[in-house]
Amino acid sequence: MNKKILGVIFIITISSLVIIPIHPAFAMGRFLQMPIRVQHNPTICAIEPQANPKFPMVGKQLLDETEYAVLDWKTKLNQGLGRHLVWNINLEKIPLEQQREFNYTKCDITIHYLPEPEKNSNGFIATGITIPNFETGKTNIEIYYSDIQPNWEKVEWVENNQMYYTYVDKPHYTGLVATSTQLDSTIRHEIGHSLGLAHYIVPYGELQNIVNGLEDMPSIMIDTVTILGVKHYDITPIDVAEIKTIYGDGGFDNQIQPKFGYQRVHQLSMDKQTYQPDERIMLNINTDTFNEKSFAEILTIDSNSHIIENFGVSKSNFTVPLSDKYKNDGTYWAELLNPITGDFDFVKFSIGSQRLQISSPSQISSPVKPTIQIPNWVRSNAGWWAKGAMTEDDFIKGIQYLIQQGMVKIPQSQFSQINQIPKWVKNNAGWWADGKISDDDFVNGIQYLTSNGIIKVR
Repeated sequence: MNKKILGVIFIITISSLVIIPIHPAFAMGRFLQMPIRVQHNPTICAIEPQANPKFPMVGKQLLDETEYAVLDWKTKLNQGLGRHLVWNINLEKIPLEQQREFNYTKCDITIHYLPEPEKNSNGFIATGITIPNFETGKTNIEIYYSDIQPNWEKVEWVENNQMYYTYVDKPHYTGLVATSTQLDSTIRHEIGHSLGLAHYIVPYGELQNIVNGLEDMPSIMIDTVTILGVKHYDITPIDVAEIKTIYGDGGFDNQIQPKFGYQRVHQLSMDKQTYQPDERIMLNINTDTFNEKSFAEILTIDSNSHIIENFGVSKSNFTVPLSDKYKNDGTYWAELLNPITGDFDFVKFSIGSQRLQISSPSQISSPVKPTIQIPNWVRSNAGWWAKGAMTEDDFIKGIQYLIQQGMVKIPQSQFSQINQIPKWVKNNAGWWADGKISDDDFVNGIQYLTSNGIIKVR
């Protein structure tokens, strides 16, 4: 049996918002449309990552690389304006020791740094990802600082008694810290997404030249990473021009009315607003306005701005049963993004009924309202605990402070023992941190812990 080689296939490492199949008609050197906008000069909050004993300096390096990237964007956008700078991006670098008391409500864009994507989250290899929440208008960026290297695998198959083979690059994480080139380009790329830039699409042949290091990248928004061949990267005049096409020449604070895209199209709906765990979840997608070449992307996120799943849709009205990944009580969003028109839509749904049960008279005896405003650092603690960035013990210390200061009334004011806290309390903390439930509801949850002996007092 003869063997024929069909050439080399590149699987490009993703540094993106979502993975969208590109129709050949759009592979001509142009931007797709990204339905993300900032409404004013944005504040980017860069959260120092937890200490990594293998790489003790990586936290400072990532914050510094982000500062350089923000300065680069500001410099390029204001180039030629002299002293009349109209494009401003505020950066808040939040070191570990300030993260409990920081007021996160002023963050328009939040950047978290992780070694790799969460295990089995979507099964992709990525250097970064940008996740919008269309209801809140906030955007979350995750930067993955693990080094990525090519991994060539031989693939063989038989067709008509003829054996064929090719080599496919399936990049992998090495466990080392990424190069500055990879980090610098990724951070600039993801900030570009958060400002409203989609991927810049070039013909396949040109992309191969870029990957092989034969051409420079015409845009920082090309969907590839430097480690596969690109040695030179930059925010280019093409990127700057596209930002000004979106916002006008007056800067983020003096925007023109959008001339295209970025409008809600109301194409998503749910058959219910609240589901019980393990109940079948149905998402309805209306594609009446689609033509045969139209497509869009659906992604679902949780209250921590983590992607649960994403998939593409095309012409036809249909109902999609979502997967079985929605096991945890909480709030979720399904979001539609159209990369051709820039249109978007979203629907919100919740899992479980624990939120309603918290303030139920059968569960909480004599609910008491807080006597003074709860400090912002307690809200920050609740958010970090809900996201797994703070231990349960540290969160309990915050509750202890509330009780000792008289913000929560219980018969005694000293802890003696802490039993396991139910999962719904942790969900509640996240909702409260995100402003989705009131101070009263949060305090009622604490009272439930004490009145039911989960936190014992003497």
